[in-house]
Amino acid sequence: MPSRLTTDRHILINRDYALFMGGSFVSALGSWFQGVALGWLVLELSDSPFALGVVNFALMAPLFFLGIAGGVLADSISRRTLLLGGMSVSAIALAVLAVLALTGLATVPTIVAVTLVIGLTQAVVWPAWQPFIKDLVPVDRLREAIAFNSARFNLSRVLGPALAGLTIAQFGAGVCLAIAALGSAAVIVATWLIRPPPARQSRAGPWREALDEGIRYVRHDSITLRLMLVSGAFGLLVLPYQAFLPAFARDILNIGPEGLGALLTVIGGGAVVGALLSGSGPVAQRPGPAMAAFAALAGAGLAGFAAASPVEWLPPWVAMALLAVAGFGSIGYLTAANSTLQLRVPDALVGRVMGLWVVMNAGTTPLGSLAVGALAERIGLPLVVFATGIVGLALAAFLLRAVPRSLPEEARPVPTDKKEPVRAA
Repeated sequence: MPSRLTTDRHILINRDYALFMGGSFVSALGSWFQGVALGWLVLELSDSPFALGVVNFALMAPLFFLGIAGGVLADSISRRTLLLGGMSVSAIALAVLAVLALTGLATVPTIVAVTLVIGLTQAVVWPAWQPFIKDLVPVDRLREAIAFNSARFNLSRVLGPALAGLTIAQFGAGVCLAIAALGSAAVIVATWLIRPPPARQSRAGPWREALDEGIRYVRHDSITLRLMLVSGAFGLLVLPYQAFLPAFARDILNIGPEGLGALLTVIGGGAVVGALLSGSGPVAQRPGPAMAAFAALAGAGLAGFAAASPVEWLPPWVAMALLAVAGFGSIGYLTAANSTLQLRVPDALVGRVMGLWVVMNAGTTPLGSLAVGALAERIGLPLVVFATGIVGLALAAFLLRAVPRSLPEEARPVPTDKKEPVRAA
């Protein structure tokens, strides 16, 4: 655990950040109920890995197409208002999905339609989420705040999937979705109780000009651009494996819904440790090698998991242990890259740059899910996931060469003239 998280400095930093983290934790538990239930329900209705990829595409694709627009909104209007509106619509859509499942009316097309609505709200909420955290905490605590936020989310992954697997086994996917809808209200209440922080960012100008300004910053700051490209490849080619864990649990490891919860739990356990370490002093001092090491562990763990899963004489815990390594590495990398970007980007542009980050990271994952699902039906799921692990190792090698060992933790200048690009460090 990072030393600064164990000192007498308050771990939750201040009242508003504590409220936001508390509500977010309860809501994140619900989101894991949602994720486990959706995967299992789709598999029961379709018996198709490709259908899992389609549903994941509907949920995440809006981030790819609209994430940067959400980033412009996050720099233009109140982030608190954006979060409250987007999360409220998402909660209502999730409640509708729960009713459909409980009444036996859920079909793959209706699930795709409702998850698309949830995905559209995420395109507004996700680009505003990280800059909102930056609004709530002092700059010198930002790495800790982002690391704790990631650890909070992944701690919910330790508890949520296991509880969701037990709930599905006892009561069915519909009850799981109903619990998820109730849990999503917690972060809405917490955000409503937060005293609106003073806006640090300058309000973005006209839509097209604001969008161009954000893209121009990323294009001309070499470190930011490289991190965006690596994170895009990571989201497209490494992270999609998570959408196919129901198929691993049921068809390859033969461990049922409870086992699916266990798979997601061990990923969460590794991810919590990776998130906490990403906020430590050594990572802050040498972010380049640290991010490369995290990415290498993600790739090695994923390749090992895919290789071990079909081996009948190996007990399932071997595959689970390797999956924990993948969770550790992937979340460690993403959290370290996220905090490095936010410290590097000026407040006036942080919403737009984080909107691009959402596009390149989370937005590319559904595209990868479609490709993985299609290939899995042709050549087998373990072989495709093994290949994604090898990609993770290749990205780690690239990071070692592309990102300096140390970076100044200060914002780069904002471009003031379209003809004069931002000077990269």
